[in-house]
Amino acid sequence: MKIPSLKIGPFGTAHAVGALKFWKSVRSLSTSDIAQETARPFALAVVGDETACQALTVRLSHENSAGPDGPHSQAAIGAFVRTYGSAQEVVLGSLVLQADLLTSDEAALASALAQIAVEHPDLRLALACHIPAFRPAVTAQLIGESSWDNAKMAVMTALPGILPFGDVLLPATAIGDMIILTQNQAQLLLRIAAAYGLPPDIRERTRELLPVVGSAFGWRAVARELIGLVPGGIGVVVKGSVAYAGTYTVGKAAAIYYSTGQTLSGPRLQKLYKDSLRDATARVRGLVRRPSKNTPPAPPGGDAPPKRGNKWTALLDKQKHSQV
Repeated sequence: MKIPSLKIGPFGTAHAVGALKFWKSVRSLSTSDIAQETARPFALAVVGDETACQALTVRLSHENSAGPDGPHSQAAIGAFVRTYGSAQEVVLGSLVLQADLLTSDEAALASALAQIAVEHPDLRLALACHIPAFRPAVTAQLIGESSWDNAKMAVMTALPGILPFGDVLLPATAIGDMIILTQNQAQLLLRIAAAYGLPPDIRERTRELLPVVGSAFGWRAVARELIGLVPGGIGVVVKGSVAYAGTYTVGKAAAIYYSTGQTLSGPRLQKLYKDSLRDATARVRGLVRRPSKNTPPAPPGGDAPPKRGNKWTALLDKQKHSQV
């Protein structure tokens, strides 16, 4: 049995059709909620001696500690950050970073920023929008959560094909699954743009992200083909995994674009997709075996769930690049 592969490379007919459907769906979305999230007030307190506070404040104004800054990877943060010599001076309600502990430890800083974003999900988009150092952690969380949501949706809409009377129980969901998945992706891309300090304006973002989305849209056709090629429960796992990987690839490509100004090449997109597909399969299989609303998304600041070997991923790994 020949396994259909994700075609990423030259912008072909399938990509153009997928991208057109994507942006047609985008028009129905409201961006007011995203704009309100980015405007939520917050105060970040940097505590420590003067030298450490100054160093950490400068670091927070940049997305990364090393390498050239991208077009949206730095910002003026003075309106949102205050420095204090001791914790007793901090204004009540402020989010706190200990400069003495974090100034020279990038790993500890990344962990602290991710933890703040996890503990304050209502503020994380505003934090990323105004303080560039939060952007890697926040975008990773947004991508992980949206990918997992789409995987769960794909699993539910695959059920009519394998359950007795499933088409009667879930007809509306089965018909509208791709619309919902597409809208979730659109929301993800707009939220990533907002995390990089850009207004979630649909027309502006369409011009910027059309090449990104068009190059990553082959997964939709793959999901439709795969669900009919493999038996019962395996098909559910495959469809959920493909939905996760497709959403992850689109989100990650957008985050890299806003961070660096670069659009990923076809081979890099292909590798990103295949890696995330392999990593997603074990988690989706667990969802099918033990459905739970409390299954957590990918770890904050992390990109993918733990890897496990399985027959399906082994089969995918055997596919030659000539089929890709």
